[in-house]
Amino acid sequence: MNQRLPCDRDTLRNWMVAYIGGILSLPGGVPTDQNFDAYGFDSVEAVVMAGVMEEEFGVQVDPAQLFEYPSIDAFAAAFASDGTMASATGTGSAD
Repeated sequence: MNQRLPCDRDTLRNWMVAYIGGILSLPGGVPTDQNFDAYGFDSVEAVVMAGVMEEEFGVQVDPAQLFEYPSIDAFAAAFASDGTMASATGTGSAD
């Protein structure tokens, strides 16, 4: 049931970095390879971001997918329109 978003991996990664950077104050920037909770992005913010992604990209985003693929790199690898689907575990490396 993984539905890809209509954008490439870099576009999705950049969108997520801009969105998260806009709601969190992270002096070193938004780390794309770290789990969301490592820098304070919580489940409530993830649910809101999933809704904003639906509006932005016109594709339904299940907030649970952000927990199955809990980093920007992992999520972008799994749901961008380019590349190969990530493994079902979602906890491994995105590359």
